Amino acid sequence: IRFGSLLSLGVNDIDPLNQILPEPLDDMNLVNHSENDRLRSKVWMDFTPVYVEGRIHGADCVHCHTRLSAEKSTGDLNQHTQTCSARAGTSVNHQKGGLFSSSVPIFKSRVKDELLPALTNGKVQIAEYASRFHLGYNSGDRTCQNQHILALPADNMTPMEQDKSSARTPDIKIRKFDQEASYQELTRMIIMHDYPLSIVEHEEMKRFAKGLNPVFNMASSLDIEEYSTLLFQKEKSDLKEKIALSSRRVSLSASVWVPHGAEPTIKYLCLTAHFIDSEWKLQRRIIKFGVLWSSPSDLERMIHCKEACVLESEVGAYNVIWEAIREWNLDRKLFCLTSVSEIRNSGSISKLKDMLIQRNCLPIRGELYNIACVDDMLDSVLSKGQPLLYRVGDLLERFIQACASSSLTQQQLLEVANDVGMKCPHEDAKWWHKIYFRLEVLLHFKKLLPSEEFVSVEEMKIVEPIYKILRVFYRVVEVMSGPVCLTANMYFHEVWKVRTILQEEACTEHSDVASMIREMQEAFNEYWAKSYLWLSVPVVLDPRFKITFIEFRLKRAFGTDATKYVNDVAEIVRELFHEYCTPVDQPNVKTSNCEVHNVEIDGFDSDLLEDWDQHLTAQTRSQLLSELDSYLEDGLLPRKDDFDILNWWMSHSSKYPTLSKMVQDVLAMPSSAVHCQAAFSSEGPVIHKQWSTLNIKTIEALVCTRDWIS
Repeated sequence: IRFGSLLSLGVNDIDPLNQILPEPLDDMNLVNHSENDRLRSKVWMDFTPVYVEGRIHGADCVHCHTRLSAEKSTGDLNQHTQTCSARAGTSVNHQKGGLFSSSVPIFKSRVKDELLPALTNGKVQIAEYASRFHLGYNSGDRTCQNQHILALPADNMTPMEQDKSSARTPDIKIRKFDQEASYQELTRMIIMHDYPLSIVEHEEMKRFAKGLNPVFNMASSLDIEEYSTLLFQKEKSDLKEKIALSSRRVSLSASVWVPHGAEPTIKYLCLTAHFIDSEWKLQRRIIKFGVLWSSPSDLERMIHCKEACVLESEVGAYNVIWEAIREWNLDRKLFCLTSVSEIRNSGSISKLKDMLIQRNCLPIRGELYNIACVDDMLDSVLSKGQPLLYRVGDLLERFIQACASSSLTQQQLLEVANDVGMKCPHEDAKWWHKIYFRLEVLLHFKKLLPSEEFVSVEEMKIVEPIYKILRVFYRVVEVMSGPVCLTANMYFHEVWKVRTILQEEACTEHSDVASMIREMQEAFNEYWAKSYLWLSVPVVLDPRFKITFIEFRLKRAFGTDATKYVNDVAEIVRELFHEYCTPVDQPNVKTSNCEVHNVEIDGFDSDLLEDWDQHLTAQTRSQLLSELDSYLEDGLLPRKDDFDILNWWMSHSSKYPTLSKMVQDVLAMPSSAVHCQAAFSSEGPVIHKQWSTLNIKTIEALVCTRDWIS
């Protein structure tokens, strides 16, 4: 066979993707027998055949590259060989840079050897074959490069033959293109990276997708929105089932989100569920994303999104949270709610709490329901020292300007900033976070260059105590709002660090600093009075500490006043456990007796057995209460940093069956409603503009699904 017939695979108009050869490639017969007979003419030494639908329709001169018709005969080709100026005086066998006739068998052998691994009982997919050989044969160098041949097993091959074939071919997974699966993966990518839905309609995106696979038809933004909703519904159904099979109750946290950028005309409420699943793993999942408030003048949003505005009439939080409770069947599974001040201080939350208590939905009369977000507490405490802290900020500005005056010190300053061991705050970081970072840089710089006096001795008396306070506050936020979920038994220790540092630094000799710390302590004590119960209860359920630790800590802190605190904690633990002794899904004994009040058994009224039922109930309750007493009376475990409290309770759930159920719910209580990155941001949690312009139902599907699949 002539080399021209091979080259034609790269220049014909046939889509090679659909060309599966019908018979073995014996002797490189790439066309049918009638076409092979036509190629035996010597004239084809000077021409390359051009195929259309497997038949020769034309020929390209290998010398001058003129294309001639060859559909019916080769007469025109013979005439052209006599008049071709590029061919005149040359010989195909001896022209420089040409393909020697003696080299044809060699080339034929190399190509056939290369195709041997791809032979699969007569069927070869030549998706790459045509283009590869076309590129491998160029006008400057008439040599064939070693190229890869992509092969598919024949349908009628046995499994053993397919295995042998695949053993000789490269390890490439061949699978059928799935348009639906491609849409789903595209949707996941858009959700995971906050891309705008309209990205699928960008011309660059369409060209990129077509370049990867010409068969792929790009979806529209409406398609992606529909796929996002379908994925949301599927993941939501799975999560609902997981929550239903998890611990008895679920804790909630509520935060406020705003669109990123300019002054927002809308605010969102993000509701997150916290629970310990059946495998004793702490879970944190967003379950609701709704409109908290929207500007009544935002006419464009009302038109585009078809949404009624939610006025600041203190009903936004109530509506969103109550809708989530009903939607997720949590009316009998609620334990506590942790929220930021904007939500917690609204009248709608008090209204919601009263309604839930009336419906008997909350344990111990809602004592653990409305918890203050620890990030808000820290911000509130630090705000009391704002005037003095801003003075320190001005001092730090002067220090940085002094360093910038010299290229050498400026370089040293940047080196120190890279070595302080904490991330540089973003532009939208909280004001006190920026001050703390600069204090870290200043103190490290003074250690590096002690001779430089950028800060006076008097100024250092202000700087050092403020640095220590801000360092503790920063570490507490970092731990309690971090990406790793903490169990609630750790919160007491972190909050106690704040109290301790304020107490230690209150002894400073500098009057301005001492005055500032006193105001901070007042703000902290106000928080403590409202939060010590929910902070202490989880510690009692830590087998390393129990009630003994609470008594020890509070007595050292409050002296004789500590007795009241300790008694309150012990009473609330016992009352909570008492409620867990009567599961909410079991009918009350009195109710059962009322249903059979008029039934007679052997002539006696059934009321005669009521005292027996009460006796059994009292006996069962006594046995259950002894479970709590047994736990509290057992010795304390040695304190180890790597102690896994969830694993301990899971392994002791058979010994303490009722108490372990209570522990699952208590340890899942959240201390913060926002994640670490948002906790250090002055804006708080934000949603990108490309999503905030969508309908709230679509936004909810995107935000929740991203949280669930990440």
